[in-house]
Amino acid sequence: MKWIIWRTVGVLVFLLAILGSLNLSLWVADSEPPIEYEAATALAKSVPQGGTVDVEFSVFRRRICPLVAKRWLYDAADERHSIPQYPTRLKLFAGRETYPRSITVPTAATPGPARYEVTLDYICNALQKWIGPIQVVSPPILFTITPSDPAWLRT
Repeated sequence: MKWIIWRTVGVLVFLLAILGSLNLSLWVADSEPPIEYEAATALAKSVPQGGTVDVEFSVFRRRICPLVAKRWLYDAADERHSIPQYPTRLKLFAGRETYPRSITVPTAATPGPARYEVTLDYICNALQKWIGPIQVVSPPILFTITPSDPAWLRT
């Protein structure tokens, strides 16, 4: 009778180990980006230092996962400027979407050719918290930063 209990416990432990291994395997294999950029464009070709440029993204979302977004502007001197996060408060849905964003060009950005990129770090399962997120980088959005026009120069 005692061996039946131990055998049952052994079988249950074995089945739980198989289930855990399958789950872990699925988590390890989960590396498909949740989003695919179809297009990313600036709606203006140039913007002055301290000015605002509107950009438009076209994406296809396969699934919704928690993410950390980092927004970067690279100026003509290839200096990287962090752009403050854009609060959306939107409910995201899977599927195709086109959405606009506005970014303010830092006044310290060097005039000339510039590019704007968004880095998205997705954490779609518990394992990705430890081994690292799925990272997606937007296509570079190219535009030109022009010198600002301070009011005191016009007088």
